[in-house]
Amino acid sequence: MNHKPNEPVSAPGDATPQARQAALIARRRLLRGGLSVAPVLMVSAPRSVMAGGICTPASSYASINASRPNLQYTCSGRTPGYWKENQWFGQWPSPYVASGSGATLFDAVFGPAGGYQSKTLLDVLKLEGNEMGRDALARHIVAALLNAQKGLTQGNVLSVVTVKAIWASFVSRGYYEPTAGIKWYADTSVPAGTGGITPWLKSTMPV
Repeated sequence: MNHKPNEPVSAPGDATPQARQAALIARRRLLRGGLSVAPVLMVSAPRSVMAGGICTPASSYASINASRPNLQYTCSGRTPGYWKENQWFGQWPSPYVASGSGATLFDAVFGPAGGYQSKTLLDVLKLEGNEMGRDALARHIVAALLNAQKGLTQGNVLSVVTVKAIWASFVSRGYYEPTAGIKWYADTSVPAGTGGITPWLKSTMPV
């Protein structure tokens, strides 16, 4: 029976038993449908607010087991391009200073053999060149230092001590050993496919 515009709708109690039964079934279906959607929304919501990216310690990155959940952490490191911008100078963690008369020298942090005598950390971040080679590695080493000091990379992934050790090894031997039997050069590794210093540092810098 069609309902006319100004005609009152019959209350459930006025309906036939069959109509009341149909209405109850419809309500149950609606409720079940609403409950089935709610858990999906609750599970999905955290993904949209998750900060940082997945990273692993150097020894794990060089291993075929790097995908194991217990070896994965969250890193929120910033890139060299971020740290060299004027508007972020105020975010540099103490004791490092970006500019001015008290700007931190690269060799004051990494030693006189660091290879960038009289250059500040900011000067090294601004080095021109491609994304490979010594200068590219130096830029990422400075960014890694600032990230570690600011707590953007967990200590068991990349600490200030580890950053300095990586550069010292690279300067003295030309490579860094994340684990026994594996040598990381600036961009490549031996055996091949196990990483490289710059590629790994980049993995800790998703921001």
